[in-house]
Amino acid sequence: MNNILKDYNKKNINKFFLKFKSCPLCSSKKRVIAKYPYKNRYSEQISDYLKIDENILIRKVQNVKCKMCSLIYKSCWFNKKFYQSALDNLAPTHPRGWDTISGRFSKKNLKKEIDNFVNSIISNNKDDRGALKRSVFSIVDSIQANSSFEKKLKKNYLKEINNENLSHINKKKHKIIELMDKPERFKRFTNFSDDNLFRYIKKNIGNIKFYGEIGCPLWGMLKIAKNHGCKTTFIKGDEFYFWGKKCKNKKEYCCSKIEKTTNCINNGIDFYNGKKIDFLGIFQYLDHLPEPIKFIKKVFSISKSAGFILEAEDTNLATAKKLQKVATGIPVQHFSGWDKNTMKFIAKKFNKKTKSDFSDIKISGNNFFLLY
Repeated sequence: MNNILKDYNKKNINKFFLKFKSCPLCSSKKRVIAKYPYKNRYSEQISDYLKIDENILIRKVQNVKCKMCSLIYKSCWFNKKFYQSALDNLAPTHPRGWDTISGRFSKKNLKKEIDNFVNSIISNNKDDRGALKRSVFSIVDSIQANSSFEKKLKKNYLKEINNENLSHINKKKHKIIELMDKPERFKRFTNFSDDNLFRYIKKNIGNIKFYGEIGCPLWGMLKIAKNHGCKTTFIKGDEFYFWGKKCKNKKEYCCSKIEKTTNCINNGIDFYNGKKIDFLGIFQYLDHLPEPIKFIKKVFSISKSAGFILEAEDTNLATAKKLQKVATGIPVQHFSGWDKNTMKFIAKKFNKKTKSDFSDIKISGNNFFLLY
């Protein structure tokens, strides 16, 4: 990272980026401008590190949409060296993965985090306020609300967290904490470990004897697959574009949390040469890769079917309101965005069927695409 700092001091930030003049999926040069990325912790940290305004970074990594296959991709994005450095030094751990087993989803911790957020507002501590706001929001957003009263209470509380409304946050704090029971499906503290999703996959592709995943080992269905009697394998993702050697908690690596009976491939998908997998889960991983077609070719060379979980892009206004977010484009840390039309293009290219009607996952702002 020190070498990168020297480079920046020469005011040559362009060397941290690559331009993409054609679609990385179908090679077409026909494209239209898509919505700008939305601001998040990654845009905040990277712009702060490069010492440029966050809005400048947002505009530099413009999203464009291919007119041929509908893939949304960055016309300009981080080069391999910088992206890995950003993951290793600015965001070394995969927070959503670790939160699955973090213990942060508790009444005691929620009270503590609300109080810390309130104190940052009172003291006007701008350095920590953004991170504290996101942290509190993520916990409250994950609370399962059942009745219309509970849903309204949660929705209003999330709104006032964003507004930094001290009066409302303090007044309704105890009711929100009382509401906390178990995390909502597909949200931050459950992620993609879901029995209904597993059954949906089996219903469509048939029996699964050999189940695999690539990406993060902490947030998928490896345990569920084991419970269904499957042989399991986990393939570690490409460390240049996903979390790598520094992704650990209390000196433990995430892969150490995988059951010993699950076979682990530590060198990436290119090093897998075993028996063909019945189903390969690829959860919020594909959108990190600047060469998606090369990856997908490998996927279907080692697996009979695949399931992709990807952030829902170009969110419409109605859905955005439900998710407490503005309808915006794919964020800076993701190279690409995928919709039904793009997946139909992939399915046709690889002679696969495709389904995307698993609606349960949509509340989390994600889509599930099954290719089989």
